[in-house]
Amino acid sequence: MDGMRGTKGAPRERPHARSLVRDESGSTLVVVMVFAIIMLISVMAIMEIGAQDAVLAVRDVRTSQAFYNAEAGAERGEAWLSGQSSLPTGPTEPFNDDPEAFAGGLYHIVITPDASGARTIYTVTSYATVDGRSKAIEVDLTPTAFSDYLYYTNKDVGPGTPGYFRTGDVVDGPIHINDMMAVWGDPVFACEIRTTATEIQYYNDGSPIQTSALENPPYDYPDFQEGIQMGVATIPWLDESDLNTLKSLAGLSLANQELRFGRDDGSGPMLGYVSYSNIGKDSWTDVDLSSFNGLIYVNGSCMVSGIVDGQATVVNNATIEIVGDLIYAGSDANGPLPNCDDILGLVASTKVVISDNAANGSDCVIHAHIMSMNNQASLVENYSQGTPRGTLTIHGGLAQDKWGPVGTGYYDGDENFHLLTGYQRDLHYDWRLRDLIPPGYESIIFAGGGFNRLVWREITPVDLTCWEG
Repeated sequence: MDGMRGTKGAPRERPHARSLVRDESGSTLVVVMVFAIIMLISVMAIMEIGAQDAVLAVRDVRTSQAFYNAEAGAERGEAWLSGQSSLPTGPTEPFNDDPEAFAGGLYHIVITPDASGARTIYTVTSYATVDGRSKAIEVDLTPTAFSDYLYYTNKDVGPGTPGYFRTGDVVDGPIHINDMMAVWGDPVFACEIRTTATEIQYYNDGSPIQTSALENPPYDYPDFQEGIQMGVATIPWLDESDLNTLKSLAGLSLANQELRFGRDDGSGPMLGYVSYSNIGKDSWTDVDLSSFNGLIYVNGSCMVSGIVDGQATVVNNATIEIVGDLIYAGSDANGPLPNCDDILGLVASTKVVISDNAANGSDCVIHAHIMSMNNQASLVENYSQGTPRGTLTIHGGLAQDKWGPVGTGYYDGDENFHLLTGYQRDLHYDWRLRDLIPPGYESIIFAGGGFNRLVWREITPVDLTCWEG
């Protein structure tokens, strides 16, 4: 049996166990080394990315710091302008001719006035450099004026009836009040509100309260769409000396006259003219607005109406009566058109009154900026008497010593307002007043109220380490 097994050939030799282990160990080592190399490359890539990120982060920090330094410089320049009793008339480096050290870098400020328009614009240019990263900012500023507001009121909540903004009012212009503002119901304020008081007076369903809260549930919910600043600085109001300044500049001086702009002489409106006549008479003198400086002073009684085609300011030492619609030639039912260059100012020593007459009996439209030194700028004559007169529409602005009431009414159970006497009000700010002001205004309206920022922009930066002026 054993011999027969041997005749089938030599038996196959089995691999040695130690050789198998050696081969498997070699393969594993290769895999581990490949994996280690991959991991090393990955780690090195991550470290490189991290290093690049760190460099970028440092650059970002320096860039951000340069930006903040430039913004700080612009604010410093604005503060310097606000503190000057005599504003610069040419380019000025207010602090130093060369860049100054600031917050780990350098900054430099240049102020350049531009008097080519109706209002001087001051451009504050602020440059900043931090460790090779530079930023530059320009801010255009113009002195704050009473004509910068739809409502400027010196006294509002004091003695007398408060000037409540009420449900149904949509106020589409900025407001400044040297007093506390008053809210009744749910008025909407589309622009910023500024008040020197730290509280608001709410009607509170007939039991007025004063609080710093921005609403008064469940009765009063004003909508401050652009916010409200409380406790702001007072903007000093005008006095009789300012009226006398305008009087001294007048190109046309009259006494006890009715003024009619664009008088219809039977062949159509005399656009571009102002006509005057003794009150109660029909004997007119026609004057081309372009023939004098547009500033008209009327001593005593003064009545105004008509179509203004040009630029004019009417100044009166008592009361200006608006005896009919007073509109711009370059306007339509929605107010001044975009290319309108007509502008009118009404400045009264005591008050400006919308007369209770037939012409104003059913709506009244006024395009003007109105100022009243010692009383109301939009007082409606007999506002609490008679029957409803429709809507008082003003495109312009009101600057007044005290609030002027325009009508009376009540709210029903659904919070709908019902007019009883006088007018509903529909007042709109004429944004052209920011750079187009009535004749003579520049001599009185910039009275220590600081500056408005018109434009903020980034410009091409300059490396201040290479500053050459």
